[in-house]
Amino acid sequence: MEQERLITELFSKYVIYWNNHDIENWGKLFTKDTKFITWSGVMYASNAENIEQHDKAHQILSTQNQNMKYHLDVLDISLIRDDIALVYATWKWEDFKIDNLHTELRTGILTMLLLKDGVWLIRSTQNTRTSENLG
Repeated sequence: MEQERLITELFSKYVIYWNNHDIENWGKLFTKDTKFITWSGVMYASNAENIEQHDKAHQILSTQNQNMKYHLDVLDISLIRDDIALVYATWKWEDFKIDNLHTELRTGILTMLLLKDGVWLIRSTQNTRTSENLG
């Protein structure tokens, strides 16, 4: 139960950093050799690339004054070993601005592999959009 609590805390930080455009601290939740597959199918092959590309995206989100209402729910945490966990989570982003007049609800599911080396870090992410509005 303690490991699940620590993993859940990691994802609480994930959401806080994301919604505050704090990509520097968000990036610290990943291993250096993380692989991140975006909802659009692009793979970032290291955490340096992951941080760089997500920082660019957040600069755009900031200039658009995007509604930062990203929310994540952990569905399942499976401890494969004491230092390896498989996590499934759903996410939703309410009131995502698609233009000056329209918003939409965006949703998705994450599959993540976490490694523990003192603290839990995200080693691999597959992000899949599930909403009908895939514009």
